[in-house]
Amino acid sequence: MTKSDRTNSFVYQAAILAASGILVRLIGFFYKLPLTDLIGDDGNAVYGVAFNVYNFFLLMSGAGLPVAISRLVSEKRAVGRYDLAHRIFKVAFALAAGLGALSMVVIFAFARPIAAGMNMPEAYLGMMTLAPTVFIVSMMAVVRGYFQGMQDTTPTAVSQLIEQVFNAVFSVMMAHLLWNYALANAYDERLTFGAAGGTSGTGVGALAGFVFIAVLYNFRRVRILRRVRSARSKFREDVQPEDSGMFVIKRILLTAFPIIAGTAVFSVVNLIDVWLVMDGLAAAGLEHNDARTLFGQIQGKFNPITNIPAAVSSSLAIAVLPSITASYKLKQRREVLQKITTAFRTAVILTAPMALGLGILGPQIVSMLFPNHPDGGTLFIAGFASIIFLATTQIATGALQAVGKIYVPVIAAVCGAVVKIIVNLTLIPIPSINIYGAIIGTTACYLVTTIINCGVLSRTMKTRIRYARMMFKPVCASFIMALGCFCFYHIIHFAIPNNALAVIFAIIGGAGLYFVVMLLIGGVGESEISMLPWGGRISATLKRRGML
Repeated sequence: MTKSDRTNSFVYQAAILAASGILVRLIGFFYKLPLTDLIGDDGNAVYGVAFNVYNFFLLMSGAGLPVAISRLVSEKRAVGRYDLAHRIFKVAFALAAGLGALSMVVIFAFARPIAAGMNMPEAYLGMMTLAPTVFIVSMMAVVRGYFQGMQDTTPTAVSQLIEQVFNAVFSVMMAHLLWNYALANAYDERLTFGAAGGTSGTGVGALAGFVFIAVLYNFRRVRILRRVRSARSKFREDVQPEDSGMFVIKRILLTAFPIIAGTAVFSVVNLIDVWLVMDGLAAAGLEHNDARTLFGQIQGKFNPITNIPAAVSSSLAIAVLPSITASYKLKQRREVLQKITTAFRTAVILTAPMALGLGILGPQIVSMLFPNHPDGGTLFIAGFASIIFLATTQIATGALQAVGKIYVPVIAAVCGAVVKIIVNLTLIPIPSINIYGAIIGTTACYLVTTIINCGVLSRTMKTRIRYARMMFKPVCASFIMALGCFCFYHIIHFAIPNNALAVIFAIIGGAGLYFVVMLLIGGVGESEISMLPWGGRISATLKRRGML
């Protein structure tokens, strides 16, 4: 197999993972619609706090392991040491199981004081239902990492989809069951049980995903062990001290640390955010129930909706990272720069119209998606820019990791987190700003991380990467599109006074307007279109018609 074939294969495997990631986020968003319809903004606040705690403990026990294990297993596989690759897998599985079990016990034991300390005592039951999920997901992460290291991302992609489908179905079903069970109790009890029902579906989904990937591993076990025995026989005399169990654990932890550290910053900030937001809103003069409702609008509406364009940019970062890495190792500096530029432009081209569209039609979109709980749409007017900054910092992070600057995103994340905390403490207690201070803080956080990551990337490449030039045309076209969406919506709504129909037609019309404007101003080229599904056919058609 040539280097080109290996690179293409790696990109193909990454693309499978990227496509799965986008689909998983879409499923995750759509099941939130009936869940929010049931538990409302207050329930989303309780649900969100429980999930923030879960994500923190999951990160500490296994979230950084798949990439670390994938790298270590891939290294051993490349030299034919399938025996050592399997040893890494077994040691990592035991490590993850131990950390996951410890996290599960801690959550069970301290759920009530943690929830009370975060000004959301109603979240304790949701934390307890998520405790076993940490144990399950930690072990599943190791198996996924092993398969990825063996250059097979399909098991991870399929298990993620199975996990999310089961999660979606059982989260809504269990939320209904526990909500009705607590119907005779006080309002807060309904929130406690309803949110706990929603979080319990996550455990069911994780179990389904783990069962699938465990059965698949067992199905392939004979072939895996055959390779292990063959490698052990071939390299019988070549056993090094660094292949022992303790050295393997050390390597896993050292490899996973940059990944865990970068994500842990935002995970810790999310936990602090709960406390800061609730305390800040109280300082602004809001009662606990009112503060909980506003916080629930962020957790149940702003975050899930903005995660959709974020999924596009993060998946793009995953897809281009191997290609940039390959070119960088071959010292093909011009190709590296071209690929980074293309990735940035494509991310902005795709996310800028989504961001401006949400900024101009946020209230109408939220009203369409959550007709029984239509509040919270104005959050997108305040926070649409955060989507663009998040997209650019995700691409910059992927590019920095590809060129070996793995700790820069960690430092940038810490700086962004500090800025977010300062902004939250300053703005949220102001009565006229209140919850919007948290959104402004998020935007400021991503802006700071973008500036640091992009600045270091330019210095690393020893050239000035023209970020403003890359963003100018897509952002201008997005503003024109946003104005068009605004006009389309109000014209259609005047003719047919139906919010959902007006929103749908405004989005379709806006998308068409954006594409036409981008072609007219030369804002999109063949390299960007070719990265889209069926991009080759689209670009060929546009070329024949003289539009590209």
